[in-house]
Amino acid sequence: MSSKLFYLLLLAGLASCGSANNDTVATQENPGAGIPEAPLIPYTILNAFPHDTAAFTQGFEFYKGELLESTGLEGRSSLRKVDFKSGQPKTIKPLDTKLFGEGITVLGDTLYQLTWQNKKVLLYDPKSLVLKGELPWSYEGWGITNDGRSLYISDGSDKLYVVSRGTLKLERVISVSDHLGPVNNLNELEYVDGVIYANRLDYTYIMRIDPRNGQVTGKIDLKDVLEKYARIDLGYIRNNVHGAVLNGIAWEPESKKMYVTGKLWPLVFELQLQP
Repeated sequence: MSSKLFYLLLLAGLASCGSANNDTVATQENPGAGIPEAPLIPYTILNAFPHDTAAFTQGFEFYKGELLESTGLEGRSSLRKVDFKSGQPKTIKPLDTKLFGEGITVLGDTLYQLTWQNKKVLLYDPKSLVLKGELPWSYEGWGITNDGRSLYISDGSDKLYVVSRGTLKLERVISVSDHLGPVNNLNELEYVDGVIYANRLDYTYIMRIDPRNGQVTGKIDLKDVLEKYARIDLGYIRNNVHGAVLNGIAWEPESKKMYVTGKLWPLVFELQLQP
């Protein structure tokens, strides 16, 4: 091989390596490249119902016309049936004082309630709220929902774990991202008509997520909604060390309305989402 040909090949190789490195850097600098920015989802607030200001809401779910609620904090965690129009609990089932209650969902004949760092999922009869058993869970428990076949669980990261009912056997993992990259702090979840709505801890919006690819496809902006409609002093929320933030999404399938609240909030909002 002539020295001239060798020199040309060497330059071509270096150029190729430089191009690959530049592509890698570009991907790292913009991990959400190719994902469009999620549009705002328009909505109308139809009603604001009372909510128990002692309820540190972690899970929110309608089951056969009844509102179920899971509350957190050690020594204060519970599973409840609530009259959503009055805000009064009809049934309160306290958890063991060492457990920190998190998200809930009903699939088949079982109500699943996550615990935060206790590495267990509690199983109940959804009608009587009688505890039927528990299952081990390897991660933190934040939010949970289902698509009628499988369960979806969040752990505060950008991951949603899709697991089998009854066993929690892992089926697949969804990585959630938007135009800026991975989206962490995924919290309370609700599956509605093929998409997942998710609270994001410490943010004032609800995300709509496509479970096929994990992309955020819309946002419900609820910034200042509580301040606008509450008729009481909200200082107890602003000063709460536990973080009395937006958390709680319940979909009522017959009326096709969404009900949202927050930890220790005085109100539950009934939303009509616009197409």
